[in-house]
Amino acid sequence: MTGERRSLSARFPAMASRDFRRLFANGFFTTGSRWAQVLARGWLVHDLSGGSTGAVGWVTFASFIPFVVVGPFAGAVADRFDRRRLLIGATIFGIAGATLLAIITLAEVVEIWHVGVLAFATGAAQAATVPTRQALIANVVPAEHLLNAVALGGISQHGSRVVGPLFGAAFLSTLGAGSVFVFSAVLLALGLVEAYRVRYRSQPTDEAAAEALARPGYLAAGGRLISDLRSAGRYVRADKRLLTVIGLVAAHCSLTMAFDSMMPSLSVKVGGDEGLYSAILIGLGSGAITGTLTVSQLSRERTRGVVFAAVGIGSGIAMMLLGFATTPVMVVAGAVLAGLTQASYMTMSAALIQNIVSDDFRGRVMSLYIMIAAGHMAILNLGYGRTAEVIDVRILLVVPGLIWTVVFVGSFGLLAEVRSLIRRGRFNSMETSGTIPATSTAGAAN
Repeated sequence: MTGERRSLSARFPAMASRDFRRLFANGFFTTGSRWAQVLARGWLVHDLSGGSTGAVGWVTFASFIPFVVVGPFAGAVADRFDRRRLLIGATIFGIAGATLLAIITLAEVVEIWHVGVLAFATGAAQAATVPTRQALIANVVPAEHLLNAVALGGISQHGSRVVGPLFGAAFLSTLGAGSVFVFSAVLLALGLVEAYRVRYRSQPTDEAAAEALARPGYLAAGGRLISDLRSAGRYVRADKRLLTVIGLVAAHCSLTMAFDSMMPSLSVKVGGDEGLYSAILIGLGSGAITGTLTVSQLSRERTRGVVFAAVGIGSGIAMMLLGFATTPVMVVAGAVLAGLTQASYMTMSAALIQNIVSDDFRGRVMSLYIMIAAGHMAILNLGYGRTAEVIDVRILLVVPGLIWTVVFVGSFGLLAEVRSLIRRGRFNSMETSGTIPATSTAGAAN
């Protein structure tokens, strides 16, 4: 037994941190709640609208756009105040939104606009918790365990992509969408308990700036937050490594990860129903777990480079397989491959950013990274959903997948940073490529 424990410790060193284990559990429960809501909202709106992909696209847009509107400000606040308290407050807000959606759905008074408004509310809560939790991860594990911690964080979230839709599908097919929203609220409550149990407290070293932000005067406080975000933008622009990773993530999310609004329609097109739709989400989650678990075990830099190239190209191929699928089995197989490659690519990208960025800017840069990723997914989900009303869903899966493959392969030929990542598994130089501006505020000390 002792040998097994040592083996697990060697494979998952980040788990030695008690606070990381609690953040791991928080991510599992809160992300499981989100994916249970994605499942129930998608099918509920599909039914309420008579099968409109455009309506599903609008609701999906409403759930993602808070990462653009709310996320960056949450990241700035996370660099000013105790990150744990922000995580707790945002989770409570998410519980309120999920509970209200459950009540009106069970009362059979729900309308599409209700679902959209509450999708925005719960999305806002998620937009605040994700960058805050990611910033906290870097605070509670040693730097040498950061890739392992980020990958394990991905496992917790992607594992919940299986559990959330799996249990959600059982509730959806037997008790209806309202019961899924109740289940979602319960998962969020469990996540709240784990957030409360985190012992780490981040204390900004710039106490005067934090106190000034906390004083009355909403316009002044908002101005200081905007100033913080501008300094983070300058920080990113000054480092070509960050620009390269974030730019490719934007293209990756736009072309390979913005298909949620089309999945109910694709399920029906190949002869399925809500059961197949649930199976697609579970397949995505299962593939994601496999991918992130594999990434968490990568220790050699050159191996990381090979895997980065493989999952980058594989993301495009997976979309094309989904588009060419003609049977339920083929669709689920394509979903598994999509989950595996996309989650691996995003996990490795997030770890690259975490390794580069200074902790003074960590909350803001991670929120900008998530804002760009989720923002592209929000807009493209809406666009694909609307376009799918007049163009076959298959075309909207195959063509973007092909474009992403060309973009990724082309980046290898055009960008030295990408060539370095793929050939060596790291950037050529750990020095910044430009002049980094002075910090406007200090973040939490490690």
